[in-house]
Parts: sequence; structure tokens; C-alpha cells
Amino acid sequence: MKFSITPFYLICILLLLISCNENQKNKTSVIKNFKTKSYLDIKLDSFGHLPSNPYIIKFEKKEKSITFCGVEHLTDNRDVTNKMFQDIEKSFLKTNPSIAINEGGSVDGKKYSSKREAILKDGEIGLLKYLSDSLKIKTVNGDPEIDYELKELSKLYSKKEFLTYIITERLLWSLYDSKVTNYDSIVSYYTKFLANYIIKKGKLSLSPNEKTFDYFKKNYQELVGRPFEINSLKPTNPFDKNGKFQEIGRKSKEIRDQFLLQKTNELLKTNNRVYIVFGGWHLLTCEPGMHQIINQY
Repeated sequence: MKFSITPFYLICILLLLISCNENQKNKTSVIKNFKTKSYLDIKLDSFGHLPSNPYIIKFEKKEKSITFCGVEHLTDNRDVTNKMFQDIEKSFLKTNPSIAINEGGSVDGKKYSSKREAILKDGEIGLLKYLSDSLKIKTVNGDPEIDYELKELSKLYSKKEFLTYIITERLLWSLYDSKVTNYDSIVSYYTKFLANYIIKKGKLSLSPNEKTFDYFKKNYQELVGRPFEINSLKPTNPFDKNGKFQEIGRKSKEIRDQFLLQKTNELLKTNNRVYIVFGGWHLLTCEPGMHQIINQY
């Protein structure tokens, strides 16, 4: 029997070969949803402490590596000789990274005259930027822009719910730490925060009523279960399964976790050694995804 290949089968073979070649090329393509560990499944002590500060895990395969330096944020950056800063520097220089990822927004325009100044002004974020500049490598923001986060939260919660969480977490805690207790001062900071962070950067429309501090206080009492008082703020606890406020906080962190994993995956394609400094809880939840990323190589 004489065997011949028809044009149809020839096209099919060619398409199969092209597909196999593309699959090989895209071996490190972006995975849409990385694995994470639930905050409710993380085992920490009653104070939420990491096993060490910093807590560092290195993920390696072939020439690729991800060094994730998880930290417990200090309340006073004046402690410039704290062992946390010393260990970050030691780990960073030993790793000799190709690129770094920081928490808390872009630091592109920031320059520091000394390591001490970097720590005093911006803690571990400043130290990471200072060390990155010393190696002439780029420092990339590993947090999503606020408009992205608000858009994702709005898919799950009402505006008053996610706004109450964001305002409490991103503004009022900083006022609490800075000992700002005067009511008029709080309202002034609140008004500026809404205008610049929520409306301008967050691209969120608010009605005149939604802009008032009374609107926030009403929603805070409904969501948290007690009247707002700056001196009685309690930390958001993502490990507490009870309460809508804690749930929103947990979801906010999960959104940021997924963004960090996507950013790490993207940067590792063109950089062999990625160094990350982030809050330590993010390391514990992102660990499965980091393994997933490195195992592509």
C-alpha cells in the first residue's frame, strides 16, 4: 500500500511542531493564580512573631534564585543598629542580587547620603534602596497601586466597608504611631488622605457625604463594633477568623500576595537573583507560590 501525506495532515503536523516549540519557549510563562497559604492556617505565637527577625528563605533552582527576607516592622527606626538591619545587609551582600523588590510603594526617586539616613527615614525599605544603589541595581515596588487594590476589593465588599478598612490601616495607624490625637488635626489629615490617596491615586469617586469624617466614624462603629477613638485602635489581625473588618484585612493582604508573586515571576525571567524585603507574614503565605515559580526552571 502506498502511503502519502495529504496537505491537511501536513498542516496538522506543522501546527503540532510549532505548538511544541512555543511550549518550550513559554516554559516560564506567567501562571495566573499562584498557590498561597491561608492566613488562617499560619501557626505563630500569640503575638504573631516570626521564627526570627528577619526570617529569610531562599528558593533556588539552577542559576535562578529568590531570596525572601521577611521582617517584623519596627515601630522606631531610630534603632539604626538593630540586628534586623544588620542581618538584612549581610544577607543582601552575600546574595549579590540582580534586582530587588521592596514593600510600600515606589522608591525610584529616593536617594540617601548614608545607610544611617536611609534607615532613619524609611526603615528596611530605605536600607534596601541604599544597598541596591550601592550595587547599581533596580529596586521595584512589589505592592499594587491603590487603584488596583480598591478595584479588587470592590468586587467583594461595599464601598463603605473597604474604605473603612483602608482608612484605618493606611492613615489612622500612622497618626496613632505619631501621637496625633487632636480631633481637628485628625480630620485635616483625613481630608488630605481622601483627596490624594483615595480619590486621586485610587481613582474612586466619593459623594460629599462619603467624604465626611462623620461618614467614616459611622461605618467604623458598624464594622468594628465600637465607636472610633484614636487611642483605642487595635491592630488588624488577619489570623482572626471572626469579624468582617478582619476578613477585609485578610483579603487585602491576599490581593497583595498574589500581586507580589506575579511581579516576582515576571522579574525572574530576566534576572537570575531576585531579593525581596517584605513583611514576614507575606513570606509565610507566599512560600508555596515561590516554590511554584522557581520550579519552572
